[in-house]
Amino acid sequence: MIKISRFAYLGFSWLFVIGVLAQVFLAGMVVVARQMGWGDHIGLGHSLAGPLLLMLITMYLGRLPGSTKRLTWLLFGVYVLQADVLIFLRVQAPVLSALHPVLALLDFAIGYALARQAWPLARQAPAPASVKAGLEPSADS
Repeated sequence: MIKISRFAYLGFSWLFVIGVLAQVFLAGMVVVARQMGWGDHIGLGHSLAGPLLLMLITMYLGRLPGSTKRLTWLLFGVYVLQADVLIFLRVQAPVLSALHPVLALLDFAIGYALARQAWPLARQAPAPASVKAGLEPSADS
């Protein structure tokens, strides 16, 4: 179950990164190419919560290291701030809402770092709980 969860985390992390790249493309299609509206960008942005929530679940099931868990929670916080807080402050605080694309850079950077970290973690066998707790029998026992 641990190994499967780690591979699932790996897949969800890469799915998130690819989704962020697609978001940038869709924003470019609206702003630069003027070929479409914001609907697809908004829809994809909200759907990226799916792989991110699954990353949060699988990181615990896969018993990933604390540093990976903290970085995943940081990614979650940045995503929520970007997608569900700042974007709705356009009228009240336009300067703050302008951080929306800046936080997309953080989403990409943190997501990419996590995806890169996930590959060796998925390939390695997790240590048994007795080894982690220092309960391995010693040679003099």
